[in-house]
Amino acid sequence: MGQMNINVKGAVDIAMDYIRTLDDLLPARNLRLEETVLQDNGHWLITLSFDTPGTFDEREYKTLEIDPIDKEVLAMRIRNPSQSAF
Repeated sequence: MGQMNINVKGAVDIAMDYIRTLDDLLPARNLRLEETVLQDNGHWLITLSFDTPGTFDEREYKTLEIDPIDKEVLAMRIRNPSQSAF
């Protein structure tokens, strides 16, 4: 594994900032951290959830893959909370 340039808090900050930049496409209210996983390749998988507009008590889950060197989001995937992220 290469040198990791961010810790879990840094990866979470990047993921949350990314979701917030998509607010016009993906309104995320009550953003919440659900899960963090450090993969063997050094990438972070950060799962966030947020309220889904127009529904009552339903949350949407997204898993974002963060590159620790470039500090960029490489992918955002729909996450079903009943399935494992890894």
